[in-house]
Amino acid sequence: MSRSDSKEVTPVLRSNRKVIVPKNDSPLFVVFFLFVFLGGVARAGAVPPDSGGTWEQEVRAAEQKHRAAFLAGDVAALQAMFSDDFVVNSPLNVVVDKARLLEMVRKGVLTISSFEQNIEQVRRYGDVVVVMGGDSVVYAAPSPNAGQTQRRRFTDLWRRDGGRWRFVARQASVICP
Repeated sequence: MSRSDSKEVTPVLRSNRKVIVPKNDSPLFVVFFLFVFLGGVARAGAVPPDSGGTWEQEVRAAEQKHRAAFLAGDVAALQAMFSDDFVVNSPLNVVVDKARLLEMVRKGVLTISSFEQNIEQVRRYGDVVVVMGGDSVVYAAPSPNAGQTQRRRFTDLWRRDGGRWRFVARQASVICP
């Protein structure tokens, strides 16, 4: 299928160049939106990681709560920390929304016995924080992947909302062995 025949994108003309913009019902739209959003926010200027110990400590603590909630299979804690529009580009190679992810945890599909995380970068762009690094999970029964270890690269997005940090998006890609 050629670009002009694609139902996934809409051409937009800007500065005499054709730019392909995903339609808003496409999983590509989420990725496109995040790049455009973060690009616009970045122009406002990033807050250096060493200049805001309080916000960085808060986000790192939120990351720790996220890990603890997954380890415990605590759907209520996950639901409370996720924004209503939370979305993850999952290691399953599909985009998953909040409701589907919580259902997967509830059904045991995402039961894990170990969740280690190495945060390499934390950057703030106004009310949005980007956290990047690597993690490793070990799946447990009743997960279909019980006993398997998965090493991944991740990017997490947190947004300041109502005086607290809400988890708005995650991307996690499996590292090939």
